[in-house]
Amino acid sequence: MLKAVIFDLFHTLTSLEVSGAPGRSTAEVLGVDRDAWNRFWLADPDDYVLGHADITVPVGRIARQLNPHVTDEQIRVAVAERYGRFHHALTHIEAETISGLKTLRGMGFRLGLISNCGEDEAKPWPESPLAPLFDTVLFSCDVKLKKPDRRIYELCAQRLDVEPAECLYVGNGGSDELAGARRAGMTPVLLTRHLEVVNLMRIEEVEKDADWQVRTVGDLAERLRAG
Repeated sequence: MLKAVIFDLFHTLTSLEVSGAPGRSTAEVLGVDRDAWNRFWLADPDDYVLGHADITVPVGRIARQLNPHVTDEQIRVAVAERYGRFHHALTHIEAETISGLKTLRGMGFRLGLISNCGEDEAKPWPESPLAPLFDTVLFSCDVKLKKPDRRIYELCAQRLDVEPAECLYVGNGGSDELAGARRAGMTPVLLTRHLEVVNLMRIEEVEKDADWQVRTVGDLAERLRAG
């Protein structure tokens, strides 16, 4: 019997793209190719996501690999604009997402959140309309664990006072999170609302790792209500 629903955060409940975050991308500020930046960022070591390094460390490290002429001022501006964009994404949540989460709470589900993120990305969380809706929140930079390590899923279930088998895990499939949730004993669910905007082709790549696929949080609530 399902008792809890655990969500990913970025590209699942919010995104820079869907929220319409203003300002320039990090790649644009640094004068590097955006695709190359994204590729390097996803492959960069874990020090930032595990909370062992400030955001300026990976940004500077990758920027200088891609553009040896990048300046300290560009890095400073890139970090500042990045923070502003993530602040916007966390404080401008679609009404449907808020409504769907409230519906799940009203149905008696405990809600958890697991996010692979750095301290600067997590900092605006207390200001987010999402924050009051969750019973527990695990940011990788705080707990020093990241998806798909099964321990972070198990820790979230423990804090919710449920067994992993009693949890749905809902995400966009990044960081091998859906397969990781399955290995931890949870039922993985792919949510596609943000992927449709951010990277439509990604849906086909990750849907194999999910037991369920829904478009929105509200759709998930309706599916659970229908049994």
